[in-house]
Amino acid sequence: VGRTAPVAGTRPPGRPATWQAGRFPGVRNCASTEDFAEDENSQERCWPDVDSPNPLVARFIVRAVHRAVGGLPPVRQVAVLIGCYTPKLNELASRFHKHRVRTIRLHPYVAVGGPDRIADTLDAAGFSVRHLVPLVDAVVEVIDTVNHRLRLPGNDPGSSRLRRNKFSQQDALRHACLPAVEQCSAKSVDEALPFLAAHQMVVVKPKDSSGGDGVWLASSEQELRAAFASELGKTNVEQGVNNALVVMRALVGEEWVVNTVSLDGVHKVTDAWFGPRKQHTTDGVGRPKQFIYDMQFLACDSARRSHVVAFTAAVLDALGVRNGAAHTELVWADGPALLEVNARLAGGLPRIPHRPDQLEVLAMSVCDPAAFHALPLEPPPLADESAHSAAVVFLRAPSDGWILGAALQEITDLRTFARFERGLTGLSGAPFEAQPVQRTTGLFSSPGAVVLHGTAAAVKEDAMSIRALEGHAYVTNLPKNEPAPGDADADVTKGT
Repeated sequence: VGRTAPVAGTRPPGRPATWQAGRFPGVRNCASTEDFAEDENSQERCWPDVDSPNPLVARFIVRAVHRAVGGLPPVRQVAVLIGCYTPKLNELASRFHKHRVRTIRLHPYVAVGGPDRIADTLDAAGFSVRHLVPLVDAVVEVIDTVNHRLRLPGNDPGSSRLRRNKFSQQDALRHACLPAVEQCSAKSVDEALPFLAAHQMVVVKPKDSSGGDGVWLASSEQELRAAFASELGKTNVEQGVNNALVVMRALVGEEWVVNTVSLDGVHKVTDAWFGPRKQHTTDGVGRPKQFIYDMQFLACDSARRSHVVAFTAAVLDALGVRNGAAHTELVWADGPALLEVNARLAGGLPRIPHRPDQLEVLAMSVCDPAAFHALPLEPPPLADESAHSAAVVFLRAPSDGWILGAALQEITDLRTFARFERGLTGLSGAPFEAQPVQRTTGLFSSPGAVVLHGTAAAVKEDAMSIRALEGHAYVTNLPKNEPAPGDADADVTKGT
């Protein structure tokens, strides 16, 4: 990826006599003004390890000289957490702090500016990098490049596309002789029509987005055209442009999520979840359906979980995931089948009722490799697994309006209630105010999620109770006696 670094001790033309190859961490020491390259096969932007431009190297030289003579304080070594969800960043930082490793937060906006911008920003602030951790998909490729430059544990930047592009992921499984889902990549709806005719029902999605953004289910030409009209050319939530869409055969079955952390190609499963297939919603005849998250249950030790875990490990190998966290989504359809891999931590906060969770294992892999390797490959069976179960229920609003405070109170009164998440993060303690909601058409429009901890039977019972109480939880217009957020005269407080 990119040009070969110059031989140490040689000085390329145009470099000052003080130049030394490889001296400045995160910088490639040859001249180039390229920001990104075009991959001939995929025609996608990908970050190569090109050489850094002269002005950048000059800034590193000046700062190094100032530090050497005491004009600037010495650099401080840190783990760099790249994301923007504050609760997650706080939790992850606390895990690193237990290992006496300092952390800083970098907004994804800086990271997507490229490897040179990351290196320049950190060096200017007086930091050297111990490790970079992606919390969003958009920065996976650039972090691969920076870790490679710094010779830190990471993944090969030459295969970064496999960890971002959903189409390339299935192709990689095929080349590895693993089960893969039939698919095509289409730059126009006409290119996708033959595939629809062959499979009758298809899923249409961006090649590099996340969180269910832009994912549609189509079973007719009219629905397929509507899905393409909605997504083609659009900028998705990961700031990629949908210049082509992935069209894959629709899978029906029990859905699975496996969260892992890898070190030197060894994959440790921190938690695995299963649940019913997602529900569908539509805006009318001829409109494609969207996917609505339902509920997930923590998977205890079983033959099926072992099969899913083994398949997941093979998938991670095929996609070149050797280091770092991953969040893998699958469907059980006469065996495990891959939906997609996100080469970063799972979204939200860890939901398991025991330690170590994915955040803790990730910090362990960076700060205490021996402790990481001592962990089992998957969570070991507990003496009484039914007593240590968990579930997450994604709330579903039928229309724009409000979820009543009384409904929120009913949820918190459930014996296995642990916390609210996503749109309801921070709510705690009665009395509750009504909260505004929008009609649920996907993960991002869900009012929030509810995490449950308890026995397997109890969390299942409470999950069903939440679905039942949702029947009277929502209103279009708020009753006059119902306090709403911001009511000056309401004698309520909103948890923070």
